[in-house]
Amino acid sequence: MPTVSDTLRNELRALLGPENVIESGDSLETLSKDFYWYSPVLKRQLDDKRAELVARPGTIEQARQTIAACFKAGVPIVPRGAGTGNYGQCVPLYGGVVIDLARLDRIHSVEGGVVRAEAGARLGTIETVARLAGWELRCMPSTWVKSSLGGFFCGGSGGIGSITWGGINANDNVKSVTVMTCEAEPKLIRLEERDSLKALHTYGTTGFMVEIEMRLAPKLDYDQLAFSASDWDALLAWTDAAARNSAWPKRLVTQFQWPTPSYFKPLAKYFKSGEHVTFLLVERAITEAVVAHAAAAGIACVYRQPLSDPPKPPFLTDYTWNHTTLWAMKSDPTITYLQAGFGANFAEQFKELHRRFPGEILFHLEWVAGNPKMMRGSAEGGVVPAGNIVVGGIPLLFFKSEERLNEILAACAELGVGIANPHTFYLEEGGRHPNIADKRAFKTEVDPRGLLNPGKMKSYPHNPFDPAAERAAAAALAAAV
Repeated sequence: MPTVSDTLRNELRALLGPENVIESGDSLETLSKDFYWYSPVLKRQLDDKRAELVARPGTIEQARQTIAACFKAGVPIVPRGAGTGNYGQCVPLYGGVVIDLARLDRIHSVEGGVVRAEAGARLGTIETVARLAGWELRCMPSTWVKSSLGGFFCGGSGGIGSITWGGINANDNVKSVTVMTCEAEPKLIRLEERDSLKALHTYGTTGFMVEIEMRLAPKLDYDQLAFSASDWDALLAWTDAAARNSAWPKRLVTQFQWPTPSYFKPLAKYFKSGEHVTFLLVERAITEAVVAHAAAAGIACVYRQPLSDPPKPPFLTDYTWNHTTLWAMKSDPTITYLQAGFGANFAEQFKELHRRFPGEILFHLEWVAGNPKMMRGSAEGGVVPAGNIVVGGIPLLFFKSEERLNEILAACAELGVGIANPHTFYLEEGGRHPNIADKRAFKTEVDPRGLLNPGKMKSYPHNPFDPAAERAAAAALAAAV
């Protein structure tokens, strides 16, 4: 049943201008969606979900008045960045209003190794501006050209650069986050340093993110390299050693099991059939040493391209992280994915998963920095200790059924493989939230009517749009306490 009244529609048209209130057509459909269809489970659950209206404020004051109007009307509100996420973060479960942040895209400053920008600023633009000032983003998703800063912080976790700096919640990567409350008179709350973690990766359920300060890394000049070998174990050993080599400044370490490289059609001419491939993004000054080291191990460098400054295609990063999944799905629509963290015995875990599920899993690995307390914490120097690297990844799966998917998830749990499940829109099930109690408490503070992206925080005991879910969440919370 529609929740957006004609009164609210007219109020938002007057506030934002009719051109910034989208009420029908393809644009309404597009702005109600993200890349949830990577998951056949989420595709079934979310295909019919859409907003009743999309509002596009152009200033923070307009965003405040939009939220106030929605609060008064009692309608659900869902924030949207660029829509490049994969878990249905910006898909409204109960209609209502999607607030598109694309026009809140101002980059206020890049000074002292910190960028301060509005939540709708594109990461690709920030990266270009930062590099002109001698800096670069510490981490960014493979969708960095299009994705927004706020969308990354609300739905992402890490990516390119995480091999050195970890994810967005690691070390001191976030300096501050400013969120707007959802109440009759919305106010701004600035969360400093580690206190900002309760607003990260929460799909906008814990406040409407409007401004972010993120620390940057000193700019490096990079070469994009691809290596190939027919022996998976030999390539794995070399790639793992490269990831842990603290003398090699780098931004990316990725390995693909064949036939995954064959899905990268623009690069296909560089790869031999049956050979596994590793991508590296390394500081240009060490390229010759890296290539020579690989050759000594019997591993060929099959692609070498400088990363231009300012950045412009081709980007090897367009085939890494969850872009790998997209390329695979273009070639075979039966493919989906997992998000995994492996243990120190990762090689044995790979073999056991292959043994149990032959022909169903293709490994795509990403190396990242682990314990943030050990990472370099300033712009002046330092390196990641070799023992502080962990093997993660986004394995490809040939989807058979939800039952078989659950069998694979259960096997991963048995083998000690950590899974951030991408086949759920519940934030608690899609990632690790050791501070979930803080996030719930903060949501209570900033969202007294439970209007912010309702239904996405499974354990939150207040969803006015689903009484059954509200009762279940309250019972679960009581049991946990």
